[in-house]
Amino acid sequence: MKRFIIYSIVFLCLASACKTDFKVNAPWRDITVVYGLLNQNDSVHYIKVNRVFLGEADAEVMALERDSSEYDPSEISVTIEERTPTNAYIGTYGLTAIQDSNKALGAFYGPIQTLYYFNELSLDPSSEYKLVIKKNETGEVVTASTPLIQSFKFANTGFWNASKPKVNFFNNGIYGTFTQAKWKSAVNGRRYQLTITFHYYEKPAGQTGPLTHKTLDWTFPTVKAPDLDGDDEIGSELDGEDFYKYVANKLDPISVSNNVDRCIGTLDFKVSVGGEDFNTYLDVNEPSTGIVQERPEFTNVFDGNGKEQAGIFSCRYSIIEQGAVLSESGTVTNSVTWLKSGDYTNGYGFTDNADLVGQIDEGVCPL
Repeated sequence: MKRFIIYSIVFLCLASACKTDFKVNAPWRDITVVYGLLNQNDSVHYIKVNRVFLGEADAEVMALERDSSEYDPSEISVTIEERTPTNAYIGTYGLTAIQDSNKALGAFYGPIQTLYYFNELSLDPSSEYKLVIKKNETGEVVTASTPLIQSFKFANTGFWNASKPKVNFFNNGIYGTFTQAKWKSAVNGRRYQLTITFHYYEKPAGQTGPLTHKTLDWTFPTVKAPDLDGDDEIGSELDGEDFYKYVANKLDPISVSNNVDRCIGTLDFKVSVGGEDFNTYLDVNEPSTGIVQERPEFTNVFDGNGKEQAGIFSCRYSIIEQGAVLSESGTVTNSVTWLKSGDYTNGYGFTDNADLVGQIDEGVCPL
């Protein structure tokens, strides 16, 4: 009898829990989503302001509806306040809504989207900038703040000040180690990435032209500064062999259907850097490689009550050294001849100006 009573209680508890009139959605709350990175190199600065959508319809359907994710521009006022590092007010930029048609298609609406922008040729890297989004009907305010990344340089200024810095990837049968791709870290810069752009030109084989300018972007893993104070030397030493492997991997060798001459051009070295909050945002949102898939969320966007919103408002910056050339030093072979006939790129049609005299309308490859 006692066992029967226990079973009956368990059954009643389970039965009372099996209701079907439950609500999946939590109570709705207006959560603002911000994406914006300020860069004093830019003359026009764009901020994306959206909202989290919630409804009873299919989420995939709602995601394709633009008004599910966007505020009407009349609903919000967007400004950016410039302040000193001690928070003293300097001035305010009013942002204007614009319809952008370049949004990539995907799970969310597109290609039209609303962005907010302001024009400023010279943001002060010593100032801090506070994004203020006011919801006009309720008066609620959402804010986020960021400093700017200050300027920095490649470490060996003597090498880069040359009119055509010589990059030695190969010399007399030996792959070189290029040591000049290092830089001094910037104040407020945390995450850095080097990209080497290799310029080359193609034309139909044996013909006078025309030349078609093409590029390959060789992007390296990110590196992080140990602090935000600047002046730390960071970067990488580059194995010359990796350059030839990269070119061979990205291009197709010469064939009947791809019969071209490729003229060797210049190399650009660009370092892009992101601020501290942007670095944290990327760290948190990187794909998980472990068993535990759940991870913390991060945002630096808050409402007036200190409640987290979503997205990121931070800073970025970049420097670039253009016009470096492959070195021709070497009595037998060098960086140029090895690209023309070396182990990895022999048969890829690379030539230099000496090979193309009389074959190019412009006379020489642009260097």
